Amino acid sequence: MKEMKKTIGIIMTGLMAVGIGVSANQQSVQAKSTIKRMWKVISVEDVEAYYTASNKSAYVWNTKFTKRTNNLKNYPNTTWYVSEQVKYNHRVYYKISGLSGKVYGYTWRGNVAPYILKPMNSFKGDADYLNYLNTDKSQKVARAILKLMPNAEVDYKLSYAAAKASDLSKINGYSNVIPLSNLEMKVKDEVGFKYSTYIRYQLQTNAPTAAETAKNVKAILEHHGYTSEKLDSLFKQGYKLGICVDCSGAYSAGKYGYPSELKQHSNDGSSRMGTLVLAK
Repeated sequence: MKEMKKTIGIIMTGLMAVGIGVSANQQSVQAKSTIKRMWKVISVEDVEAYYTASNKSAYVWNTKFTKRTNNLKNYPNTTWYVSEQVKYNHRVYYKISGLSGKVYGYTWRGNVAPYILKPMNSFKGDADYLNYLNTDKSQKVARAILKLMPNAEVDYKLSYAAAKASDLSKINGYSNVIPLSNLEMKVKDEVGFKYSTYIRYQLQTNAPTAAETAKNVKAILEHHGYTSEKLDSLFKQGYKLGICVDCSGAYSAGKYGYPSELKQHSNDGSSRMGTLVLAK
């Protein structure tokens, strides 16, 4: 979770820097345009994840509400991060940004909606959990990961146990455990600096797309010899897949989905982190 927030924080720092540039003359803007701030992030820990809720034209305005800069209709699968809530001309708007930072500004609250997660203890069994992974808007990263392992059998009990485990190599009820989340690989950043990344960090960090996250996970898997052929061999030996990707989203929201009303915690005993494990 911290790694995800760190990555989002880089983007939000840039956004908030833009906001600072505007805030210097915010009083005059407010006087002319009646912009009233209702909520604003104090730190990156407060940033909330939303998705495009409209399939019609849904415009993004610049920070002075003088120009339309983008149309969310063109970004149906993008995750938006909300850093501010304001009232402008009797309507509520959110300041949003995509992870790339290329699209940002204010949009009407009804154009986006928060990702709502389901607690891990709310599922009836494997079929119910798999349906959630395959259909819920909050699970697009999980779906991208599952495409890497088309022959995997998702085990709900394993997924829940792994989500609660403090040590993924030791999960109650399973004697053979392969904690894929812990796999590590050295990578280079944009300036050539080497650092270590783990699968769990990739699952916690929202890349610009779910497909890119899956690509990064695949690279780490293959670096450790877990090719598609190797994984299929393990599945044939009886290994099942435990997966829990719940790092973006809230567990409940108010009537209008305001960011200030989102609840980030559940009582299911799981830790909010990216979990990927094989066990039998």
